Amino acid sequence: MKKINKKYYEIMRQADNAVGRKEVVSLLKKAAIIMSKSEENLAA
Repeated sequence: MKKINKKYYEIMRQADNAVGRKEVVSLLKKAAIIMSKSEENLAA
């Protein structure tokens, strides 16, 4: 769980510092996928 949160926060930090729109969108999609995996683990 901590590993997933660490990845999520790292990607969100990168998205915050990203310059282009496409870069931001791709990073946010990655973060959403990681967060959904985290929520699946909590529900199971």
